[in-house]
Amino acid sequence: MRAACAPARGARAMVTAPHAAAAEAGARVLHDGGNAADAAVAAGAALAVVYPHMTGIGGDAFWLHYDAAAANVHAYNGSGAAAELADLEFYRAQGFSTIPITGPAAALTVPGAVDAWFALHDRFGSLEMSRLLAPAIALASDGVAIAKSVKRSLAEEKGRLRRDPGARAVFLGGATNGGRTLRQPALAKTLTMIARHGRGWFYAGEGAAAISAWAARAGSPLRAEDLAEHRGLDCAPIEASFAGLRSLTTPPNSQGVTLLFAQQVFEALTGESGIRHGTAGLVHAAVESSKAAYAERDRRVGDPATAGALLGPMLSSAYAAEVAASIRRGVASAGSAGGGGDTTYFACVDERGNAVSYIQSLYQHFGACVAVPQLGVVLQNRGIAFSLDEGHIRSLVPRRRPFHTLMPALLLRDRAVAAVYGSMGGDAQPQIALQLSIRLAKLRMDVQAAIDAPRWRWEGRDGVGRIVVEDRLGAACVRELSALGHEIVVLGPWEESMGHAGAIVVDAKRGELTGAADRRSDGAAVAL
Repeated sequence: MRAACAPARGARAMVTAPHAAAAEAGARVLHDGGNAADAAVAAGAALAVVYPHMTGIGGDAFWLHYDAAAANVHAYNGSGAAAELADLEFYRAQGFSTIPITGPAAALTVPGAVDAWFALHDRFGSLEMSRLLAPAIALASDGVAIAKSVKRSLAEEKGRLRRDPGARAVFLGGATNGGRTLRQPALAKTLTMIARHGRGWFYAGEGAAAISAWAARAGSPLRAEDLAEHRGLDCAPIEASFAGLRSLTTPPNSQGVTLLFAQQVFEALTGESGIRHGTAGLVHAAVESSKAAYAERDRRVGDPATAGALLGPMLSSAYAAEVAASIRRGVASAGSAGGGGDTTYFACVDERGNAVSYIQSLYQHFGACVAVPQLGVVLQNRGIAFSLDEGHIRSLVPRRRPFHTLMPALLLRDRAVAAVYGSMGGDAQPQIALQLSIRLAKLRMDVQAAIDAPRWRWEGRDGVGRIVVEDRLGAACVRELSALGHEIVVLGPWEESMGHAGAIVVDAKRGELTGAADRRSDGAAVAL
């Protein structure tokens, strides 16, 4: 086995993750005879310990699993619904016009991550869950060196974490050993109980009781009954054509369809003309495609029970071509897109050809910035995606699932995996995935070069937008984009806000896997 910051090359199996310890946890499982599903659970659990600012068992998850024997893809929606008590009146009575970003009132949706682990393991796993959670338990119990990304987030969110007794106990003071290591004994115990007693311990047993008791005292609407009701959704992936490949992702309430539509609009805009890496023309076409995709997303993507019927146009190449025809070439348009968010993306491919594209998250830094102290569990703030306006596609309704930025991705060549890829980035995930897919599928770039290449991110509200770029994009490209009418903001060379991407490319003819992690993260790709 060999580990590298990336690229990694191997003929048997591979894991990529935004923290090296998580990639190693998954790779060890593969080395010990586990499959891609086993490795994904091990990596996801490890990330819940070593990257607690971005993910954890108090958050949600989505995954895609490619079954090599059957040559098909399964999708899973591991997002939690709003609590039964979480209605408009709950917030209006407290004087809120919007859901607060942090604090107990921000913790209003059921954590779905643990359910998603068990759903993947029960359907496709081969090793015992206790074996898969063992690396995470050891990391939580023994302690782990605090990664650079975690250290930055601890500094940024120190004030919010200090206001909550549970978060203060878990992440500040003695727990962090002067900012060098992080030990999480309560989380180690929680993971041990989940490994020993299964999913039910967390959703219907002592774990649920602890969350409910904390919530009732603190002012969160979550209760034990909400956790007991939770079930993730087995679902079919959605797909469209891109670069002659099949592009797949997860359906709503995931925003994955935004990527599929942006890819189709981009192809309609660029046609058969040559597109060159790093040019203003490519960036402009991709930005305008993204703007069009966000506009459609915000009209159509919400709870899966209601959004499915609205998706048809976004999966239609004819409609994408119609939208592309309305875009003024060479002129920047107006549009709107939301804010950011923090996430962990990881991917696994095993020696049988099975593959997993997996994403899990607390949403923003440390989620709601509250923790259930006896569990060591930070609760997500995914519920802030709900609107407190009645009649909106994303209005808060008890038991409704919120709009979700999480969106794992796959590219298939006919019925075989060509690439497994994705990124953190919150609302910007479709843009980051679009850039990766263009570089991998259209420009045929090496996977490491595709991930390393300078990124851009369009953001805007109320028709006022800007393109944020890494300075490595180059002054000439920035000048050309400005001449097209884009407002440009230039950041540093390797901006974490541009996402922690990961990808594994499969060359079936050569029998070779090539994978990469993002230098913007603390990650690694590990090959066997």
